[in-house]
Amino acid sequence: MQRPANGWTVGPLPPSVYWRRRAMVAVAVVGVLLIVWIFVRGGDDGAKPSAVSSNPASAAPQSSAAAGSTGEPSAPPQIVPATPDTTSAPAVERSAPPANVAPCTDDQIAVTVTTTPSPGVVGGTFTFNISIASKSSDWCSRDLGPGAQEVQVLHDGNLLFSSDDCDTKKTTDVRAFAAGDAVRYRFVWSSYRTTPHTCAPAAAPAAAGTYQVMARVGTKTSGPVDFTINR
Repeated sequence: MQRPANGWTVGPLPPSVYWRRRAMVAVAVVGVLLIVWIFVRGGDDGAKPSAVSSNPASAAPQSSAAAGSTGEPSAPPQIVPATPDTTSAPAVERSAPPANVAPCTDDQIAVTVTTTPSPGVVGGTFTFNISIASKSSDWCSRDLGPGAQEVQVLHDGNLLFSSDDCDTKKTTDVRAFAAGDAVRYRFVWSSYRTTPHTCAPAAAPAAAGTYQVMARVGTKTSGPVDFTINR
């Protein structure tokens, strides 16, 4: 067996054959090492956490306190026009009211009121939904201004709250009603407003129990409607 000067055994074949084999093995080893290195680097990159904004507000949603939250008296209540119902369109185009529309009598209008939520919770805020509808077969008009409207809250038949104690403007707002017309309003009441003949909130809210709400337009009232406050 031939032994070259460098001491490497090459066998019976020419030395060039063995050098080519060694070169191919070296290239293969380098290739394997390169693939392993790329894989390890790729794994490290994938394990890095994604960038997070330094602004805490963008990292998590912030909650905001709702108006009239439990335990906090609401702002002075006021009657405001409700959002009109757009789910259905009138069958015919509404005509303009004639001149000198006669006032609606109490028998020609209906006043109703509902409460949300019911039941509510002690210290909560309640919304009274008021509807004033015409029962007349012809045009008539009615004053719907703050001076004519009132919302009362009663407990065991006794007055607990009246919106008249909070309304400082006693202006008029005369509206003409066609047959079947209705006007809807909302009134927000904090259950901390429980002292008759004053608009100031009390130190404690209305206790759990059954209450009544009444809506009035001039001399026309809705009659008492129950709503409940739970602990």
